[in-house]
Amino acid sequence: MGKPACLGCQALLLTGLLALAGAAVADAVAPAAAASATPRPRIGLVLGGGGAKGAAHVGVLQVLDELRVPVDCVTGTSMGALVGGTFAAGMPAAEIEREVLAINWAKTVGTEGLRDRTPIREKLAGENYTNNIEFGIKRGRLQAPGGLLKTQDIEDVIRGLVAHARVVRDFDDLPIPFRAVATDMLGGQMVVLDSGDLSVAMRASMSVPGAFAPVTLDGRVLSDGGMMRNLPVDIARHLCADVVIAVSLASPPPKAEDLLSAVALAGRSLDVMIDANQNAQLATLGPQDVSIVVPMGNIGSASFERVPDAIPLGRAAAEKMKAELGRYALPEEQYLAWRHGIDRATRPTTRLAEVRLEGLRRVNPGYVRAQLKLVKPGAEVTNAQIAEDTGRVFALGDFERVEYDISGPPDAATLEIRAVEKGWGPNYIRFDLGLAADGDGQLQALLRADGSRTWVNAYGGAWNNTLQIGTQSLVQTDFYQPLDVRQRFFVQPLARVEMNIEDIYSDGERVARYFQREGYGQLDLGMNLDSRAQFRIGLRSGWYEAKRDTGLTVLPEKGWTGDSTIQVGMVWDTRDAVGVPTRGTFINAKYAHGGNWLGGDEDYDVAEGVITRVIPFRGDALQLMVGGGKELSGDLPLTDQFRIGGIRTFPGLQRGELRGTSYWYAGTSYNWKLADIQSLFSQALYAGLRLQAGRMGDRIDNVNDGALYGIAGSLGGRSPAGPFILSLGYVDNGSWQLQLAIGRPIPEGSILDEVR
Repeated sequence: MGKPACLGCQALLLTGLLALAGAAVADAVAPAAAASATPRPRIGLVLGGGGAKGAAHVGVLQVLDELRVPVDCVTGTSMGALVGGTFAAGMPAAEIEREVLAINWAKTVGTEGLRDRTPIREKLAGENYTNNIEFGIKRGRLQAPGGLLKTQDIEDVIRGLVAHARVVRDFDDLPIPFRAVATDMLGGQMVVLDSGDLSVAMRASMSVPGAFAPVTLDGRVLSDGGMMRNLPVDIARHLCADVVIAVSLASPPPKAEDLLSAVALAGRSLDVMIDANQNAQLATLGPQDVSIVVPMGNIGSASFERVPDAIPLGRAAAEKMKAELGRYALPEEQYLAWRHGIDRATRPTTRLAEVRLEGLRRVNPGYVRAQLKLVKPGAEVTNAQIAEDTGRVFALGDFERVEYDISGPPDAATLEIRAVEKGWGPNYIRFDLGLAADGDGQLQALLRADGSRTWVNAYGGAWNNTLQIGTQSLVQTDFYQPLDVRQRFFVQPLARVEMNIEDIYSDGERVARYFQREGYGQLDLGMNLDSRAQFRIGLRSGWYEAKRDTGLTVLPEKGWTGDSTIQVGMVWDTRDAVGVPTRGTFINAKYAHGGNWLGGDEDYDVAEGVITRVIPFRGDALQLMVGGGKELSGDLPLTDQFRIGGIRTFPGLQRGELRGTSYWYAGTSYNWKLADIQSLFSQALYAGLRLQAGRMGDRIDNVNDGALYGIAGSLGGRSPAGPFILSLGYVDNGSWQLQLAIGRPIPEGSILDEVR
């Protein structure tokens, strides 16, 4: 009896112990279970502005990914909006890096490749200018463009980065909620962009005033958000953030000697304003937040060529904050699940069912469609191919920008191209200045203005007028009239009055100065071949005179003499630039036959041509040039005699020193690239060495030197003020010349001038 009773006691005791143990375990597990059920803090990523420096954000994203730190919302300003918007649209950090490094920033922000796409007529007209500044005439006043830099290519890049997300109109519905910050230039207020076309919001946030044209949206004129909120921490807190990871880009402060000019002080004033609002945002960060400050060293806001250098700086700065960032890391399985939820695959191609053109008011839609080589109904295209065609439309020169949007299913999509015509057109005016000097104290100058009225009719007729004063003074008016929608064929009547101041030399000594005047009317019929070539044939009739101003009567003085000719010419131009090209070919050939008809008093035939080839080599450029001209029959008018000499045609000789009725020239030059002035715009400093030979036949001074040989060293290049060159040349007839040319070239008297 006792034994069973004892067993019952043991069972009861065991049951009690198990109950106590269970309670203890429950008490121990409860806090852990509660902790695991507590939601993690929501993390807001804030990416500050800074132009090219903003590429450092890509390095920060890489570290966040490696540490498995999730992001619940993103806010960004300027370049921070570009990187942040791309990330919020679902592109992983590694892919963003590949895309950013693949961007040709010299093409996207600068001018590289633009001349290759420009129609030949616009290309040849552009040779007349040494700057890209174009004004409109509105209501009797000059109107400048909204920005000095084109935005077409950077908009194409943005559209490509977020192509699949452009259909999402509410930025809360993106894989990661996103906000971009811009500044309303009308109200002077911050604008938080939370809906619409994502690419437009990103572009508005990075519209640096004066550099990029602002974005007009819903009645507001939007520019770079850095002026109001360069580091939008408060926007992230309002959007989602319990914890903020703020990434700012720090440059060393300038030294006193760096702020001596008005331009430097104006630029610094903007930096001070941006730093002030950024520091105010940094001051709001608490102990739970993480501030990543990226030291950018000497990488500036415009140093887009150094984007590859900026990414590692962002990575290094983020790695220094590993301990702070690690507090918010997720277990691998949870992070991969989060990553899987936000990644978005991009469709490589789209099949087009329809292509629409919108926004055209003056420009003929048929002319625009003629530029679309790749995007056609039924074609399967990539975003890059669409951008190639819209870039070709932009290169026509009639538009501020050319946008596109894709709607509908990927296998039967509608492509809508919106070409925004220049708001400061269709009446334009451009100004130019040229200066030349030599060691003998001779100075020549030109001041020029060109006005044009474009799209006078449906085929693209343009009325052009020129006024130039200086060493060569002229007034010209012409009307360029295409004969077909594609503008392949054209007719161009013109009238011109010109006066030249000509120094006359005898055996290297200046002995006289003449005034040569001419006036004529001309009618040309021509053909354009895309962006490469143009052919012309024309009829010219007019008069000329030559009067001695000072010195000896070396040339016969001529009263008004009739001159009527048939003109034939062709130009082939594939150079990447006019001043100091680094690649391409240029060919120019002319023939004229003068006769005793339409009031002509001269009977002659003359031909002239030049060929130059520029070969790139390790950043330098080798140029080969051959040219010549000859009076084939009769006597050339005084105004048409060939002249050689000057910094561009034969350095070492004075401008127009050799004068006669036939010549040949051969030369080669090598330009060493010393330094970039502004690499994005192909502006650089070069040192050059030039070897040359030439001969002038039937010289007016009756001197027969035979072939002359010369060598010249130079320092020059392309700058924001235009091309410049300083040259010291020697010719084997004993002539030395130190010569300088800035801006628009001063004509030196032969077709070699066209090489610039």
